[in-house]
Amino acid sequence: MFIHINQIAPLDLKVLEGPKGRFYVTPEGNKYPSITTVLGAKEKPWLADWRSSLGEERADKETKRTAARGTAVHAMIEAYLQNEEVPANAAKLKNVPIALEHIGEFNSAKLFLKKINNIMLQEQPLYSDTLKVAGRVDCIAEYCGVLSVIDFKTSTNNKSEYMVQDYFLQTAGYALMFHERYNIQIDQVVIIMTVEKGAVPLVFRKQVADYLEPLCERINTYHTTQGAK
Repeated sequence: MFIHINQIAPLDLKVLEGPKGRFYVTPEGNKYPSITTVLGAKEKPWLADWRSSLGEERADKETKRTAARGTAVHAMIEAYLQNEEVPANAAKLKNVPIALEHIGEFNSAKLFLKKINNIMLQEQPLYSDTLKVAGRVDCIAEYCGVLSVIDFKTSTNNKSEYMVQDYFLQTAGYALMFHERYNIQIDQVVIIMTVEKGAVPLVFRKQVADYLEPLCERINTYHTTQGAK
């Protein structure tokens, strides 16, 4: 059984989806881009190369497939951490279709999920008036006894640290938002990534302090360029 610490009142933010990405409206009426929208604004030439190599039709199909996989695995992890029953066979969980391959990926992550406890927030919005960004954090809890921002990812193939730098920036952003909102400092971020074609999930543990400078640079660049459009 996972212990939930219910001393923090979750925030209620309105979400706006549009061609420029996802935005959140704070209780004070400020409209901030999501941290994923900010980080996603950087050009990714490798993505165009990937789509070109597959062809538009196959690329679209694969994008939809991996998005469905990510949603399904996230739904199972969320239910598991909430001490709810997780499907053992193909089914639906909170209206999310769950396939057998999704269950396999979830099961592969269990060993690492069991290192989580004393959960403070799960699937809740956060924002920063200082950074002028917002987002929805997967989990804030202790990982191996250390209070952490924990993010759950899925991947088709193994990835190196170099390939997931934006994940570290994203979770560092959540740590700053959480500190600003609740005055609780978090020094560690954890990425738990299931790998469809890998033997075991990948787990990355990083220090927030190592990503503050590049995070602020990316946010400032976004506000300077995208904010002016």
